Amino acid sequence: MPLTWTVAREGDLGTADHTELAAMLATAYPQYPGKFTGTRSWLGARPEARVVGRDGEVAAHAGVVRRFVRAGDTDQLVAIVGLVGVRPDLAGAGHGREVMARTAALLDDLAVPFGLLLCDAHLTGFYTACGWHARPCASTTLAFDPWNPAAERVDVPAMVLPVRAALADWPRGDLRWNTQQV
Repeated sequence: MPLTWTVAREGDLGTADHTELAAMLATAYPQYPGKFTGTRSWLGARPEARVVGRDGEVAAHAGVVRRFVRAGDTDQLVAIVGLVGVRPDLAGAGHGREVMARTAALLDDLAVPFGLLLCDAHLTGFYTACGWHARPCASTTLAFDPWNPAAERVDVPAMVLPVRAALADWPRGDLRWNTQQV
């Protein structure tokens, strides 16, 4: 069944929207029990915009926020992408690729040079198939995360999507994530 897609700006969402988003994200991210409850539809930084697919209820989602990260010696503007998920009962129907294609279009509308996301290693093939590239770096250091205060350096792939710049323009060096993840 095809989904109906929208881009929702955070300021346009109300209590009912956040409740519905939180319920779907709780099913998409069972490894974070109790994090998506009530109206809490974000994990770290709140997105500024969300790509949402619906089939009567929220079926697919990705959050986006523009930030600067430190890559090597460069402060690089990026659109951080996170909370990418599809309702488990719809897994395998192509909605994940669709949410990523629509997210890429949103990043182009936001006129950012790059998209950036962190993912589990087993998901790199999915993101690569969606046009993202594993970013070579020695380490990724996160800003303080209240959900995981002990985490500083993470050993997960950082994926980059060239949007308004060429992949060759991505700065070399370690990545310092000077904000929370989406």
